[in-house]
Amino acid sequence: MHQRQYHRYLSDKEEIKNLNQRELLQSQLEIQNQTFQQIGEELHDNIGQLLTVALMRLNTLEDEVIDPDAQQSVQQTREIIRTIITDVRALAKTLDHDTVRRFGLLASLTLELERIQRTGRIQIQFQTSGETYSLGEQTETVLLRMTQESLNNALKHAQAQTITVSVDYQPTLFILSISDDGRGFELEDVAKRTLDKAGVGLNNLYRRAGLLGGTCSIISHPGAGTHVEIKLPRT
Repeated sequence: MHQRQYHRYLSDKEEIKNLNQRELLQSQLEIQNQTFQQIGEELHDNIGQLLTVALMRLNTLEDEVIDPDAQQSVQQTREIIRTIITDVRALAKTLDHDTVRRFGLLASLTLELERIQRTGRIQIQFQTSGETYSLGEQTETVLLRMTQESLNNALKHAQAQTITVSVDYQPTLFILSISDDGRGFELEDVAKRTLDKAGVGLNNLYRRAGLLGGTCSIISHPGAGTHVEIKLPRT
């Protein structure tokens, strides 16, 4: 009887711990979403409008300029600003968690990857398999943020030429992977970094996957790129 009570105590304690962690994740997600929402609105309403005004001024300037070379320069600048406006709008959408709620994970991932592709810095490949199903708004929002974090790490540190994102909808398991062909790193070296040099990105990926009831594995070696794989059971 004592052993059963002790095991029940340990089980209840673990359940309370997991509940607290899920509530903490929910709070962090709400704060993050509010912050991203504000940034997205600022990009769309303020910076987007300023760029639109600049584009209108260029249209007026093009009519006033007579020199052909100057007209060509104005046209090129106008096209650059149009590209920036498109990218700003796309970025604002990926920062808005309502995008996931309205359109789902796949559409949100597509939007994010197209935005990165347009920068011309890196080649993006997106692969999907299986019959699509919903994982729930909160889970899909966390998955989008985890993907964005992985992509950001690859863009900042990997010096890669290609990033491949794949989504596999299996009947009982969901698998999301992000791979790059960059310079890679030693996981042990990252784990040994001192507090002032250590990042929180990898730990965030592990922790968030665990709180979603899944796993995150990271494989990387110097010169062999990095592979991040997130697995979640379908509930």
